[in-house]
Amino acid sequence: MNEFLIVGHGLAGAVLAHQLLNRDQKVTVMDGNLAHSASGVSVGLVNPLIGPKLNPPEKIQECLDVNESFYHNCEQSWGKLFYKPISLHRIFKTKKQQSFWSVKRRDSIAGLYTGKFISSVDWKTKGLHAPHGSGLTKNAYQLDVTTFLEKSREKLQSIDAWESGSFSGGEGIKKMGVIFCEGFRVIENPLFNHLPFAPARGEVLRIESKLEDSVSNGAWHLPCNEEEAFIGSTWDHQELMCGPTEIGKSEIFKSCNYYDLSRQPLLDHLSGVRSGTKDRNPIIGEHPKIANRYLFNGFGSRGTSTIPYHSCKMVDFLINQKTIPKAVNLARFD
Repeated sequence: MNEFLIVGHGLAGAVLAHQLLNRDQKVTVMDGNLAHSASGVSVGLVNPLIGPKLNPPEKIQECLDVNESFYHNCEQSWGKLFYKPISLHRIFKTKKQQSFWSVKRRDSIAGLYTGKFISSVDWKTKGLHAPHGSGLTKNAYQLDVTTFLEKSREKLQSIDAWESGSFSGGEGIKKMGVIFCEGFRVIENPLFNHLPFAPARGEVLRIESKLEDSVSNGAWHLPCNEEEAFIGSTWDHQELMCGPTEIGKSEIFKSCNYYDLSRQPLLDHLSGVRSGTKDRNPIIGEHPKIANRYLFNGFGSRGTSTIPYHSCKMVDFLINQKTIPKAVNLARFD
């Protein structure tokens, strides 16, 4: 049995902790409950088609399979549901994008995730403006990140695997494996802040909404209960810790122009900082010079989709010394 200290209990740290516990490793999670956490404002969208070109990300089916297994096992163990399939409708911005969807439906890979076309007439009855119609994204999911993290913490506390506070080193942990999962605050970590991280602040609004559908044109509307929904999001690489802004709110309202938001009361305005990287791939692995110091970070906006998959790679590396894939391996920057 190995012994690991995980620094940070955002989505990355929590998932990795339970993957290690599932492999009978001794784990302690340390969390300082710091402000501006991305996981604290995450809406948990798992979307198998990304960007204006609607491409399935590499390894997306493997990611979906691991997600299903991992979150389902956690739900059964903890007695709480937090991962569910959703019907996500992609609102087409142009006629060209609508035609592109038809091409994708015939593709052997993208076709697994591109579903039926819904016309503008059908959406108009729901008060949604979609002049070019929409396509149903198949195999989309939503993780209730807040509930998952709450249940994770309860579990860790129940087995005496939780510590509140900030990591400061010390004699007692020199031989212990320390895995840093601090999110964007890795830019303050002297062991790893030389790596090409590209954190970005994102804003999210919670509104009253009677629209029951999950829809997106790049900006999304995701119901969180019968009367409320989240809409978002924004990207800002400059002012990371300024919190919610009027500019961000205006940008979200402008982007979600498929739905009349002028009459929807604003309930909350949230802001968090994603830990992205310049090559858009996470960075995981061991420090090249200091033994037993590891990094599991940089997942960005796709973390909900990819963290469980990459945590399996990390656990295999930590326990069985299996090589981490080059595309995400910290060693790619040596």
